[in-house]
Amino acid sequence: MEQMTLLLNQYLLYIVGGLTFLVVLLLILVIRNASKIKKMQSRYNKFMSKEDLDLEELLIQYAERLDNLLKQEEEVKSTLEQVERKMKTCVQKVGIIRYKAISNIGADLSFAIALLDEQNDGIVLNGIYGRDGSYTYAKPIKSGKSAYNLSEEEEEAITKALNRESM
Repeated sequence: MEQMTLLLNQYLLYIVGGLTFLVVLLLILVIRNASKIKKMQSRYNKFMSKEDLDLEELLIQYAERLDNLLKQEEEVKSTLEQVERKMKTCVQKVGIIRYKAISNIGADLSFAIALLDEQNDGIVLNGIYGRDGSYTYAKPIKSGKSAYNLSEEEEEAITKALNRESM
């Protein structure tokens, strides 16, 4: 015990200095925290000073709006899926060829148009212009092919349509 007292007396200055430093450091931290709490209290008072502010009512309103938005999102997704299904059967690829059906008659007034969907199904229209009249023929296309004999121009229009990206 005597040795401990002797040791404490010998290092008393260092112990007091260390404790003083620790007290000053803690005082600085307390002042800093008090300042932060004061700012937070000020913001809280400003927020709560509004007379008609009811946090519970606000949360209920936001929850209802969120529910409505989620319902609308589901409706939009459903509609989009329907549109995407219908789009597969819409005309997406078009190939057009103009040509002279009869070599000694005017400009390129005859034409072949291929109208295809995503699965390369559709029709090819061939309009032939001649001196005696104008004739239009339609042939069905299934998977890029026709069960009917096709002219060179019709085949070229189909090839052009098949090589085009979807619109």
